[in-house]
Amino acid sequence: MEFQLSVSAPDGGHRFEVWVEPEGMYYELPETAQLVLSFRGPDAMRAEFTHRPDKVIIWRPADTEVWASVAGGAAEQIAGWHHIPAPGLDSDGGQLSMPGRELIERMFHPADPPPSHTGRPWWRTLLRSRRR
Repeated sequence: MEFQLSVSAPDGGHRFEVWVEPEGMYYELPETAQLVLSFRGPDAMRAEFTHRPDKVIIWRPADTEVWASVAGGAAEQIAGWHHIPAPGLDSDGGQLSMPGRELIERMFHPADPPPSHTGRPWWRTLLRSRRR
């Protein structure tokens, strides 16, 4: 089964990103004027979406290939490679101690990033060195 999703943005529009997880591939719009994603696999229609103010995150189903093409370009596979299975998702992928989606959301797509009292981005605050 194949399912296609087309995303476009006008020039000068609000800047946002379209992510495909768990592989972490993303495209910035409107720099990329039009993006077509093709999901190929037995459960292709089970793709899920998460929205954040500056991005849309697309969670591909297990054992599903994702192909992308931009305006005027050829399609290329960006996720769901059979020889590189995603741990905790694909049939041949290894097990994880926690759900992969939860881990990825917590690390890369937090719904409410911790506040920064230093004026630095929240992730820099988390990575700052500890003084002794």
